[in-house]
Amino acid sequence: MSDSKKIKLLFRLRSMETGGVQKVMCDIMKNIPAEKFDISLLLNMSQGEMIPLIPAHVKVFTLAKGREQLSRNALLQKFQLVLRRMKLMMFDRFPQLISKKISTKPDVEIAFTNTEFEALLKSPFNNSKKIGWFHADIRDSAATEEEKKKIIRQLQQMDTAVFVSQQTRNIIKEVYGEEFPNGEVVYNPFEHQLILQKSNEFPVDFETTYPVFISLGRLIPRKGNHILIEAHKILMEKGLKHKVFVFGDGQEKENLQQLIKKYNLQDSFIIKNPVSNPYPYLKKADFYVLPSQSEAYPLVIGEALILEKPIVATNAGGVKEMMTDGENGIIVNYDPQELAKGMERLLIDNEFVKQVKTNNQHAAEKFDNEKIYGQIIKILEKK
Repeated sequence: MSDSKKIKLLFRLRSMETGGVQKVMCDIMKNIPAEKFDISLLLNMSQGEMIPLIPAHVKVFTLAKGREQLSRNALLQKFQLVLRRMKLMMFDRFPQLISKKISTKPDVEIAFTNTEFEALLKSPFNNSKKIGWFHADIRDSAATEEEKKKIIRQLQQMDTAVFVSQQTRNIIKEVYGEEFPNGEVVYNPFEHQLILQKSNEFPVDFETTYPVFISLGRLIPRKGNHILIEAHKILMEKGLKHKVFVFGDGQEKENLQQLIKKYNLQDSFIIKNPVSNPYPYLKKADFYVLPSQSEAYPLVIGEALILEKPIVATNAGGVKEMMTDGENGIIVNYDPQELAKGMERLLIDNEFVKQVKTNNQHAAEKFDNEKIYGQIIKILEKK
């Protein structure tokens, strides 16, 4: 198909800092057929560790410099940040200026997080189809009630509102009584073979003979790492020796480290910095633990299942859409006592763990990429 006949897509995102949203977007851009789609990406800021993951065939446009391009001089950097803020405010106030930055007028624009919904609806490309991708549990947003209602109104104005789990859609109906005739549930895709390949890139030694639980994710309150520390403490006090490794960074890191120190768990609960390839660590660990208070469709559950890990997870977001309690692991309520009970069963019930591992040899079949990408392509092609 000639370039002139391709459907021109423009994905919109704030930046490429580490996160599941960025990874999913890159996977989609990589795997939808380049012979059908001419793909561009508009970043508010050219920053983030995941920029190298952007497929080579994707045209990238930016509105402002990223932190990597700013001066290391503190005073000069502060001045540059002020200028950057003013520049972004200018594009927000006069969105028609964005058309000067984009070389090709898009047929379809996709706001890949709700932070870009407003900008998308103010797009200077009036005739483009608008798609809003929603990755969160609306209840647990830091937004005010009015801001949450605004997000819902924005989703309803989209030509298509995409929800990454049935739960994210259902919660809006249950809490706010709002429905989406324009809505679609599209599960996040997984690159099965790439995950398996990357899990063998280097050897891992946790330097312990005790069972190892691993957890991956941002260190923010809703991820529940504080109840994971509490659960770990309960088990250690019962004499059930094990170690927990959490790979992540974020605003809660110092508070979590203080809690670990308070309970004198420094040798058994270890927080590590995030790594570009966590899969060898995930493969080496005995179990995966997800202690979140809220999620949408946690990618790491699918990744753990692809690597055949027994899982203990809180009943958050789309977890029950991804795994079956008692078959792929254990699903518990968001409570340190319940989390400890789930972890304890994995530590002491060898027959159960053996059966879960057998079940998880086929768990990847739950994630049908062909069906998912077919659904995405259908949405993008829809007139």
